Amino acid sequence: MGEGQINHELMQAMENKIKAKLEASSVTVSDESGDGRHVSISVVSEAFEDQSEVNRQRLVYKAIWEELQDVVHAVDAMSCRTPQEDQAG
Repeated sequence: MGEGQINHELMQAMENKIKAKLEASSVTVSDESGDGRHVSISVVSEAFEDQSEVNRQRLVYKAIWEELQDVVHAVDAMSCRTPQEDQAG
């Protein structure tokens, strides 16, 4: 299995964890560096309702804490929106 395949599987595993923990309607984790160490994350979830931006990010970090301790070095960008915010653009 090549490095690209491992990175794809890592991104998919992170998406699945975030989706499950936050009951998210949409999750995208993108490998920004090509080696799985820098990622960008976009999440749409009802769990963010009435939460500050900082608390929204904390919820996402908590869902992928294991990956952040091992493979992923940094989250370069994170977007955390409610479904209503996502529809508003």
